[in-house]
Order: sequence, then structure tokens, then C-alpha cells
Amino acid sequence: MNSSPPVSRAPPSLLQLWQEENQTQGGLWNGSQELGWEELEKMLFLFAKEPVTISLTAMYLVSFVVGFVGNIMSIRVLTRKRPSRASSLSATRSLLINLAVCDLMVVCVCMPITVGNLIYKAWVYGDFLCRAVPFIQAVSVSASVLSLTVISVNRYYSVHNPLNARSFFTQKRILSTILVVWLLSSGICMPLIFMNRRDEIGVVEGLPLVFSICREIWPQERLKQAYNFLLFCALYCLPVLFNMVICFLTVRRLWSRGSQLKESSALNRSLPASRLKIRKKVAQMVVALVLLFAISWLPVYLMDIWIDFNIPKSLQDVTPSPWILQLRPFAQWLGLNNSSLNPICYCFVGNLYRSAKEMKSKYHQRMVSLFNFSLSEGTTRSSVPELLSYQSSTQPARKGPSATGRFQGGQGNKNKCGRLNSCQHPPLNTVSSENTSL
Repeated sequence: MNSSPPVSRAPPSLLQLWQEENQTQGGLWNGSQELGWEELEKMLFLFAKEPVTISLTAMYLVSFVVGFVGNIMSIRVLTRKRPSRASSLSATRSLLINLAVCDLMVVCVCMPITVGNLIYKAWVYGDFLCRAVPFIQAVSVSASVLSLTVISVNRYYSVHNPLNARSFFTQKRILSTILVVWLLSSGICMPLIFMNRRDEIGVVEGLPLVFSICREIWPQERLKQAYNFLLFCALYCLPVLFNMVICFLTVRRLWSRGSQLKESSALNRSLPASRLKIRKKVAQMVVALVLLFAISWLPVYLMDIWIDFNIPKSLQDVTPSPWILQLRPFAQWLGLNNSSLNPICYCFVGNLYRSAKEMKSKYHQRMVSLFNFSLSEGTTRSSVPELLSYQSSTQPARKGPSATGRFQGGQGNKNKCGRLNSCQHPPLNTVSSENTSL
């Protein structure tokens, strides 16, 4: 996968628009005068009003809002405290949290930089971000697909061997697996840090005006082709094919009536109806996530491979580029948009919205209970003088009585009542005060 920002693939109308602007400005680039900052700034925003730029900016804006809110809420719901359940389910939640973190990195880092490229066209973020942004995007996508692979294996093992899944997928082992996923993804994508760099190309021959871009610069073009094809095989073809096979075996096992009857002695005892329903929902969610990843990233992978093997020197070519270069920014958006669609998949396929509703209802109940407690506390304060008058009339007053002493005294009365067969009930105001102090 070519993780360079889309500015490295200059649009076919780039030089034409610059030349048209030159003509409309009355020969601004006639070589006899220098360009001022106002002219440069105006030319920098030449493409901001293009229909393609406007549409892509709106699409990225919607994807950013949906992805940011969705992934934040997914992490919040997945990390909330829950009653103890099967270890395999908690392992799945840990892996989904890791997947949501990967998606949040793509949404918060890659999408804003890409929108900036759509507006400016020139690379204005410096050499550091030119190296960092493609690396972060590639690592996040790699960690996402590898996390999906681990989730698929976890679901397969939990369905085919549910008795040993709890002891195998421990929390320590899951955290170690997540660490290996990030280290492996970083190692595979490490060359992007060194091969991506900020470059400058001349806009018009014979003029000192240059155009800053961010692109991959390899010693040999064949090395670039081989590396991108390796990424396509290692981070797309093999994981997607493996996940498809594992998900098919898992779904067939869950929905096979014959296997349920054959394994009724061992499976059904450890897998009640409610647990089986939950595992079916999780399996459906994993299948949906794998299909969503495959559909979202396939176009940009294929386009980048076609570009690398057919037009490796397209930036130096002034002639109009093929139509595939015009569709490449939309393919880039489709791939990045996968990070915004995953939280929707959690909710509507994995029934995560029920957990969100439960969390919301518990929060509402907690706020209502706090409000009621504040009201009852105000009522109790009005009954304190009656309690003091009752105690002063029945027993001699003590110097410096404390609330703890009164509370222990109340417990002592209760113990006495427990030892005696008959006991007089205290007045109503005393009972209300004791209940409020607990």
C-alpha cells in the first residue's frame, strides 16, 4: 500500500490551472517580476473551490465527526466495568478496544492532514509530518487488520473449544498479543519513515517557482514496486483470506444444528442459550468488520499497484494523467472511512448500543439517586432537634456527644432488643434519623 499523502499523486489539471491563472493575471509569470506573498497565497488556494475538493472536504468532515465520536464512545463503553463473564468475551472486548484506538489514530491524524492536502495541494506541514503521517496511517491499518485476525482466532477457539478458551485467552496473554501486533506493524512499515520525504518540483520550466510535495523516493523504482506489492500481500490478501476462512468455520459451527446435537453433552452444558446468542452476535460482528475492511481498502491498494507499475514517473509528465489518478483521492477517502464505519458496526451488528443504553440508564439512575439523597438529607436536618430533645428526656446528656456515639448507641439498643422478647419501638423521628445516617 502506498501510504503517501494523496498530494504525491498530482491531479492532471495541476499545471493547466497554474498556466490559466498566469494568463488571467496578465502574464504574472513573465520572468520580469518576482511573486509577492499575496500572489503566492492566492495561487496556493487555486484548487480550494474545485468541485472535487469541495465534495471530498465535506465527505472527510462527516467521516471525521462520525469516527471521532463513534470511537470515543466505543472505547468508553468497552472499558466500563461489567459483571464477571467468560474470559474469551473480555478478551474480545480488549481486542476491540485496541481496534478502536487504531481507528481513532487514523481519524485524528490522517484525516485532517489529508483534508489540508486537498485544500492546499502543496505540502505545507514540513518534512517531519511527511515522514510521520504515512507511517502512522500504515501502522494503524496494519494493526487493525492484525487485530481482526486475532479476534477471528479468538472467536474460532471459543466456539470449537469453549472449555479451554477461558484458560487460554488470559488477560496477560491478550495484552502480550496486542503488543506483538503493534511491534510487528511498526516493523513492517518502518521503511516508510526513511523513504517518504518532502520534495520540490518546478511548476513552469524556466521560472524559480517550485511546488512542495510529499512522496516516496526510493533508490530504485523496482524496490518501491516490490515493497508496495509485499504490503498488499502481507497486510491485505493473506489476512483477509485467513479471516474469511476462520469466520466461515466459526459461523458454520455456531449455526450447525447437527454439530450442536452431537456436542450436546459437552457444548450445551458450558454454553447456555443466552451465551450462544451472544457468541452468534459477536461472530456476526467479526464477519462484518472483515468484510468492511476488505471492501474499504481494496480500491486504494489496487490503484496504487497499478500506478506503481504503469506510471512511476507521473509527476514529471505534463500530459493529462489517466482517469485512475482522478479517482485515487476518493479511494483514499474510502479506505480512511473504514475507521469511521467500524463503531457503527459495533453498535448495530454487535449490539454494543445495548451496553451504551445500560450505561446511560445507570448514569441516569445514579443522578436521580443523588438528587433524592440531597432532598432527604435536607428533610433529616429538620428532624435533628426532635431527636436531641427525645434523647435528653430519656437519658442524661453526655458531654460532647458525637454522631458515632449516637450511631453505636442505636446499634446497642438493637442488640438489646434482639436479646429480649419484647422491646418498645422508638418514636418515628428517631427511626427516620437512623435510616438517614446509614
